[in-house]
Amino acid sequence: MCRHTRTGMGNYLTSRITAEKHAHVKQQTSKNRNGRPGLKFHDLPEDVLCTILSKLPAKEAVRTSVLSTDWRCTWTACPRLSFGVDDVSTNAKRKHQHTQMFIDRVNAVLTKHSGRAVDQLEIKFIFETKLVDHLNNWIRFAMSAHTKSLAFDLAPPDNFPKYGDHYRFPFEQFTDNKSVSCLACLQLSFVCFEPPPANFIGFPNLRKLHLHVLKTTRQDLESILSSCVNLEWLSLLRCHLKDQMKVVRRPLSHLRYLKVVHCDITKIEFNAPMLSTFVYDGPYIPITLHHAAKLENATIRFLGAVFQHCIASLLNGLPDVHNLTLHLGMQELEARWMLNSPRVFSHLRHVQILLIIHYEEYDKILYLVSFLRVAPFIEKLEVHFHDIGTLWFATDGPLRQEMPPCEDKLVNLKDVRVTGFRGARGQAEFLMHVVENAPAIEVVTVDTAQRLTDAWDPDEPIPRLDSAALDMVRAPLLKTLPPNAKLSLI
Repeated sequence: MCRHTRTGMGNYLTSRITAEKHAHVKQQTSKNRNGRPGLKFHDLPEDVLCTILSKLPAKEAVRTSVLSTDWRCTWTACPRLSFGVDDVSTNAKRKHQHTQMFIDRVNAVLTKHSGRAVDQLEIKFIFETKLVDHLNNWIRFAMSAHTKSLAFDLAPPDNFPKYGDHYRFPFEQFTDNKSVSCLACLQLSFVCFEPPPANFIGFPNLRKLHLHVLKTTRQDLESILSSCVNLEWLSLLRCHLKDQMKVVRRPLSHLRYLKVVHCDITKIEFNAPMLSTFVYDGPYIPITLHHAAKLENATIRFLGAVFQHCIASLLNGLPDVHNLTLHLGMQELEARWMLNSPRVFSHLRHVQILLIIHYEEYDKILYLVSFLRVAPFIEKLEVHFHDIGTLWFATDGPLRQEMPPCEDKLVNLKDVRVTGFRGARGQAEFLMHVVENAPAIEVVTVDTAQRLTDAWDPDEPIPRLDSAALDMVRAPLLKTLPPNAKLSLI
C-alpha cells in the first residue's frame, strides 16, 4: 500500500532504506584519538545519509552539497520526493511570491533528479491557474522517472467554490504503456476528470486510488475506473456527482477495499466480486454490490434514514456480508416487529449497531428486534446507545411479551454487549428478549458508559453513572442465563 504524509516545504527529501546497503559501510580512512579506525559522517551508506538529510529544512539539506565533493549530489539520490506547504499568505503580493518560490524549488529539485528513478512524488499546494503548466510538467517528469506513487493534493482548506475551477487532470499524457505501467498508487485532490482521449491506455497496474473533491460526471468516472483493471483499493471523499456512482459493465475483479464518504450521489452500484471491505458515510441511498460473496466487513453510516428501510436495502445490496457495523439515528425507527423481506443475512456473524437516541424515540427501542429476525446466524451482537441524557429509567414503550413469538432462535449467538445502558424499559426489554432467545449464550456485558462518542478516549477512565440501572436487569439475567454463562455489569 502506498502511504502519503503531509509535510512542510522543507521535507521534500525522504529515503527508503534497503538491507543491502546496511550490510556494507565504506572503508574507514581515518583514526580517532586512540589510534583506532574512525567512522566519518560521509562514510555512512547513501540511504542513511538521505534519511538524515530528509530531516533537515530544505535549504539546509541543499547546503550540505558544498561540504565536500562526496556530498555534492548525495541529497539528489533520494527516491521519494515530497513538496508541500503548511500555509499560504493571504496577502496577494506575498502569495504570488510564495507560489513562485514553490514552483522554483520543485523545478530545481526535479532538474537535479533528471534521469533518476523516483519511486514517490507528492505535491501539496493550493491550486491556482498559474500552476497548470507546471503540474503538467511534473506529471511528465513522474512518468519519465517511472514513478510508482503519485500524489497531487491541491485542495484548499475550506470554501472550495471561492478558489475557482479544479485542475484538469491530463489523461492525454498517459499514452505510453512503459511509463504508465509503473504507476501503482495515485492520490488526487481538487482535480477534474474530463473524457479521456481515444488513445488513453488506462492505468493497467494501478493498485490504489484515492480521489478527494473530484469534479466529474458519472460516465467519465465509470470510464476511468473501468480502465483500472487491477485496482485493489479505492477511496472517494467529497466527490459530488449528483448522480449514480456505477461501475458494472466491466467488473473491478481485483477490488478488495471500497470507501465512499460524504459524496453527493444518488446510488452506489459496483461489480466487485473480490471485495472484502466496504465503508460508506452519507445520506441514505440504495447500495448494490454485485457478486460480493467475499465481503467480510461493511461499515455503514446513514443519515436521515428509516431503520427498517436501511436493513431491507442492505439485505438486497450486501446479502453476503460477514461483519456489519451500522451507525444510525433513531429518528425514523418504525413500530414494526418484522421486516417484509423473504431474505436473511445468511453469512452475517458479527453485528455492531451504533444508535443515537432522541427523546421522542426512546419508546421504540424494542423494535430493534426486527433486525434480529433477518440475522438468525449471528454469533456476536453489540448495541451501543447514545442519548442526550433523557433516557434514564424511561418507562414508555411496549413489553417483549407483546411481540409475536420468535420462530427461529438465535442458536449461534454467544456474545452480547450493550453500552450506554440507562435502565430504560426499551433497553431492558430488548436485552432480555435477546438473552431469552439465545440458548447458547456464553457472555453478556451491560455497560452504563456511553461508548458512542467521537471524543471518547478508551484510555481515559469513564465515570459510572447509576448502579440502579444495572440492578434492574441483574436478577432477571441471572435467572435466564445458562449456568456457565458469564455476566458482566459495569
